[in-house]
Amino acid sequence: MDHTIRIVIADDHAFVRTSLHSMLKLEQRLTVVAEAKNGSEAIAMVEKHRPDVVLMDISMSVLNGIDATHIINSKFPNTKVIVLNMHTDQGYSDCAYAAGASCFLAKGCNKDEILDAIMECSLGS
Repeated sequence: MDHTIRIVIADDHAFVRTSLHSMLKLEQRLTVVAEAKNGSEAIAMVEKHRPDVVLMDISMSVLNGIDATHIINSKFPNTKVIVLNMHTDQGYSDCAYAAGASCFLAKGCNKDEILDAIMECSLGS
């Protein structure tokens, strides 16, 4: 991987955004370019920053993560979406993949799983 992977974090909880940002900034090959607190902001940040990857929560106000993923996937096909969600049932992952998500992870996953997903998705760009 020769370039820095640019990331947008979209989650309605400031603590989650801050925690993910703190974790990712420790990785030399990753850069968080923006954060969003809802799906509408996520789309705006993707349009503005053209990241490689979006870490997307599902349950957000204004526009949920599934609808935002669908819009990002259709308007910005080079940006990969990784859905991070507290709900792990199959219905949520099916909806995420149907909307165009590249990966679905439970929020209870560990750092290495998130980093592996980011690397795999960015290689597919």
